[in-house]
Amino acid sequence: MNKIVKRILISIITISIIFSGIYLFLSLNNFNPNKPCAFCNPKVIKTHTFYEDEYVIGMCSHRQVKPWHCLVVTKRHIKRFEDISDKELLASNKLLKKINIAVQKIMGPASYIILEKNGTGLQSVPHIHFHYIPEKDTNSQFISLGYLWDFFTYIFKKPMSTEKLSEYVDQMKAII
Repeated sequence: MNKIVKRILISIITISIIFSGIYLFLSLNNFNPNKPCAFCNPKVIKTHTFYEDEYVIGMCSHRQVKPWHCLVVTKRHIKRFEDISDKELLASNKLLKKINIAVQKIMGPASYIILEKNGTGLQSVPHIHFHYIPEKDTNSQFISLGYLWDFFTYIFKKPMSTEKLSEYVDQMKAII
């Protein structure tokens, strides 16, 4: 491996470690277990929701890692994955599949990450929820670097405008 490639890789790894530390620091300082749950807030539910059944709610994220970043949230307020019922888990998985089909109708073939963060060190909202984060399919070998960058800079992103959020919600409602 030549020296330039080695330096680039070392730089990427160093930057990743630095951003990981910043992200964890900000996440830990953002977590407040006494703060009211955003996913139980009727206003948030009304403005972000595109799907609802007996067990789960499908929402558009107001601060997206990538376009069409969606959330699957249990209706029952539970904080940890091990507390989810089998029915809630099945409903979550079914909705994740519906979201994937809908998003691919909107943006074409996509790669995606499904993520669930557990515990005070990682959750910004102490209510179990699954992230569906798509990326338009490309033949690039560097797609994972784009994901890493977007994850590390997520905490600095501004929330989506109410109008833009409403457009996303309406499009998802129309397809799902």
